[in-house]
Amino acid sequence: MGRRHADLAENLWPERLQDLQDALAGSFGIPVLFVDPAGRPLTACEDLSYFCRLFTRSIPISRPCLECGRAEGVEQQAAVSVAAMKFRPLVHVCPLGVLDIALPVLAAGQALGYLVTAQVNVHQNGGDLAACPYTVVREAEECAALVRRLPSKSRPELEAAGVGLSVAAWTIGALAAARRRNERLAGRVREQSRLIQEQAVIDPVTAVANRRHFCQALAAETARARRYGRSLSVAALDIQEFRRLNEEFGHDMGDSVLRATAQCLVSNVRETDLVARVGGDELAILMPETARHEAMIALARVRDHIEDLNASGELPVEVRVSVGMADDITYGVEMLDAALEEARQEYAASSLIA
Repeated sequence: MGRRHADLAENLWPERLQDLQDALAGSFGIPVLFVDPAGRPLTACEDLSYFCRLFTRSIPISRPCLECGRAEGVEQQAAVSVAAMKFRPLVHVCPLGVLDIALPVLAAGQALGYLVTAQVNVHQNGGDLAACPYTVVREAEECAALVRRLPSKSRPELEAAGVGLSVAAWTIGALAAARRRNERLAGRVREQSRLIQEQAVIDPVTAVANRRHFCQALAAETARARRYGRSLSVAALDIQEFRRLNEEFGHDMGDSVLRATAQCLVSNVRETDLVARVGGDELAILMPETARHEAMIALARVRDHIEDLNASGELPVEVRVSVGMADDITYGVEMLDAALEEARQEYAASSLIA
């Protein structure tokens, strides 16, 4: 029993390929089998599958019998003109005195596989196995029984059926090409949609969340904290003298400082915490299930990390930050403003001391 192979794209063939094959076989009164470019059956056809096994053993060729040298002729015809292959079946005479047809299923000029048939050629050898020099004697009776079971058709009858099968093969290929194009288009649409959704919540400079996404998450977390009596903290960081950095070193340097600081925050908080850029030089951290003293420990760790980076010269310029904290969930989304205000006050106080 043949079956569809996993290495072939599922969407390139009709979903009910077996039903289509059975319908074609019933309409034209001859066995029909779909195979991949290597000659492996994609569907089940008892007569042809059995014929494949016997024929492969009987004739010493390296590839399956469904190729039997004819695939080259099909590919040559296809290379000349795809249109010429629409209604011109390639009739092939096997050494066992069997006529068959090989029709390529072409999608965008590439052969996805072949539609093949097999019938007794009553006008050549009459299915006489003795006339075939390649036949293995011990399998002659098996092959003879198989050949007798196949329908008898003359070459003109087979060619007439081949015209209809050619239309079917061409139509399947055209549909497969259309489905392939649709899949590529759908893939591009999905990628564009993903990028648009990402841009809606991600700050393009720092690659962390933007203010809109942060405020939406904060609203959801404050509602949850109020309902279940949970702790919630919001930390804010203000990069000191960021405007001077931009003026002296340029905006590229300022963007580098922002990215480095944001990544420092990401690497020092939990995966469940949300880091965001909420202003030109302001970053924030949303810390669910975190009391104020726990948040302060995390902020101390961030400060130490920034100092280590300053000392090692890994930051583009020396960076100083002011921090603020809010943990009163009654403020709701205004917790961010409260944390930012506390950070600004710390910055102002440090400026007075300096």
